[in-house]
Amino acid sequence: MRKNMWICLLGIVTLNTVFAQTREDRFARARATIQVRDQDGILVPDARVGGWFLDTHHPQEGRLVDGATDTNGCCVLEEDTSGRLSCTVQKDGYYLTRDDYKNWYVSWRPNDTHIENRRWQPWNPTLNVVLKKIKNPIPMYAKNLNLGVPEFKKQLGFDLEKGDWVAPYGKGVASDFVFYATLDERGPRDSDYSLLLTFPNEKDGIQTFEGPVLLEGSQLWSGYMAPESGYLSEWKQFQKRRPETGRTNNVDRNRKYYFRIRTKLDEQGNIISAQYGKIYGDFLNFTYYLNPTSNDRNVEFDPEKNLLDPNDRFAP
Repeated sequence: MRKNMWICLLGIVTLNTVFAQTREDRFARARATIQVRDQDGILVPDARVGGWFLDTHHPQEGRLVDGATDTNGCCVLEEDTSGRLSCTVQKDGYYLTRDDYKNWYVSWRPNDTHIENRRWQPWNPTLNVVLKKIKNPIPMYAKNLNLGVPEFKKQLGFDLEKGDWVAPYGKGVASDFVFYATLDERGPRDSDYSLLLTFPNEKDGIQTFEGPVLLEGSQLWSGYMAPESGYLSEWKQFQKRRPETGRTNNVDRNRKYYFRIRTKLDEQGNIISAQYGKIYGDFLNFTYYLNPTSNDRNVEFDPEKNLLDPNDRFAP
């Protein structure tokens, strides 16, 4: 009994020693240059930079280094880390931006991890950060939705101004989005789900745009203005489950859209009026923003002025 106890204690001490050595071995000095430009490519001096040099195994034990950009828009940060730098950049009159440098240590590619002379390589890489100006934020109809369709195989209208399904499923009046969903369940792990988004008016439509992933990049994920053209008249979404291959789908929670609704045309087919907006997320779990003013393509939202619920504040 006593012998077994000593073996256990020795094992614990040995494991702790190995852990400590491993933790020490994965730490090294790192330096990075943060270069900051605005959305037009102009260098931004005097921006405040906060760098969090992470312990990838113990994030709460990271080390914070503060700095500010010089006349060349650059700020050099240096500290010990186990291989990752997370930073925030902010300045009055601009949207805060978050960015990460992840090329020192890659957990799923440990052979690509490089430390030379107790320094992470590459030494002093440049992280280019875009700081977007706050231009003209406006009140908008904004709402976060996590919906299930109230009925399958039926066209269902959703009113963006009311933030609800059109009657009889809700208090909506105008069908800005029209959803049609189908579900074919053949077994617990064998099913097909589809969702079709269409619009009631000619030249209404939707298009995707590139933006940062969740919790990265500028607080303003979109551009300032919705595009004039390029809108698709429908958008299809699918999810499949198979016993052999599992689940496949084309859903992307980081997807982003611009849309145009309530479009009116003249006799020649030219747009007389329309309303524009944007979406962060994917159907049917997303946040939408609708500009209330006809023919105004501005999609820079003022979080303090939500026309649906002033207490609901979302990213701009």
